[in-house]
Amino acid sequence: MKKIASHDDIDIFAPDNSRFSFLKSPYAAHKTKSAVDMYYGSFGSEAVSPVDGEIIDVRSFDTPTPFKDIDSKEHLIAIRQGKYVIKIIHIKPEVSIGETVSKGDMLGTFIKNGYFIFWNDPVMHVEVRKPCDYLRASNNLNLLPDIKWTALPEGKTLELDCSVEEVNKRYALLSAPYLTCGDVRGFAIDGGFLDGFISSNGDGGFFGTVKQQGFFHPEVSSLEISKGDSEVKCSGIAFCLSLKEPGIKVIPGKYGDKPISLGDKIRVKLAFY
Repeated sequence: MKKIASHDDIDIFAPDNSRFSFLKSPYAAHKTKSAVDMYYGSFGSEAVSPVDGEIIDVRSFDTPTPFKDIDSKEHLIAIRQGKYVIKIIHIKPEVSIGETVSKGDMLGTFIKNGYFIFWNDPVMHVEVRKPCDYLRASNNLNLLPDIKWTALPEGKTLELDCSVEEVNKRYALLSAPYLTCGDVRGFAIDGGFLDGFISSNGDGGFFGTVKQQGFFHPEVSSLEISKGDSEVKCSGIAFCLSLKEPGIKVIPGKYGDKPISLGDKIRVKLAFY
């Protein structure tokens, strides 16, 4: 387990094979930089605690179910540590109120429900909350990324020559040269790591850069995704930070579309104002 974020005296840890994101979601707490999502494992596989503490609440509630073969339930696990509560969702609990857990202990299993976009991977959503206010969606207890910063490129353009490493009905995964700060790896532009989904339709998305100075939301001036001389038709691309080799997701226009194939060589060009 490696530390990836903190708030005050609360440290949040993720397994060594994790990817993580602060900005790749329209969920309310991500907009206030108060949540981190961790990605590892598979749907139905084991999810482990990111913190030490006592389980003080376990509950479930109904969700929308727009897609076939997904769960209709969301689950919440609340862990008390000192003067704070750590809120965790998207995990079906296998713990009970009153139990004590340590980081790395099993909490439950990854689920998929109606709150997920079709291209989402298994994810644990984590927030630090006040004990009197851990149920509602909004939050303003900001998280500080745990990154041993070294200088990253300051330019406002990024060009990557990528290989298609995986193709499925939900997305294609690209590999490309990346940069490293301590244990954290990612794709850098404008002095920080890219984090989030960038739309290819000119309608924004939910993304930003993670820098030593904090979180920033630059404006995209251009995004080009191409194979040879041809444009790749897709809805956008997604980045996150990683404790292993990072990848870039190419998101199809709809579930099941496959605009590129395994082994293709793809060029990604991104520019900010």
